[in-house]
Amino acid sequence: MIHILFFYGLLGVACLYAAWRGGGPERLTAAALIVATVATWIMAIGLGGSRAGRFIGVEYGVLVIDGLLVAALMAIALCADRFWPLWMTALHAFGVVGHLAKAIAPDILPNVYQAAHLFSAYPGLILLMLATRWHRMRLRQDGHDPSWSNFWRWSIPRPRRIGHIV
Repeated sequence: MIHILFFYGLLGVACLYAAWRGGGPERLTAAALIVATVATWIMAIGLGGSRAGRFIGVEYGVLVIDGLLVAALMAIALCADRFWPLWMTALHAFGVVGHLAKAIAPDILPNVYQAAHLFSAYPGLILLMLATRWHRMRLRQDGHDPSWSNFWRWSIPRPRRIGHIV
């Protein structure tokens, strides 16, 4: 039980720090993590009821939520002008692979299945805090830190001149 409280505390600290001091990718990632955590809580505890045998069988609802989180993180990684969203996506994809491994080989020990989730959750939160810190350092050092890649049409600044049609 203490590890669950520790996780929620670390999640709160990481997401509040990212929302308060982070750039666009950090804030969007924090929002995605909060939404995924609430959805997982609703799926695993609210709808399915608290059960003593968690991690014995594949939790398909949590698998869907984790898959959607990986897709959201991948979209952030594709659009962001940062390298850390790729790491975050890889960490959370490891948790999805844990779900798939349990589905393929149901005789995997519950501790191994649980460890796959822990490996993706805690380092991801620490990475979010580090990414927010890196963002603040770049702002202090350079005076600016572009959040989104220039390769995306909606992020390219366009000159606005009077009489100029864009």
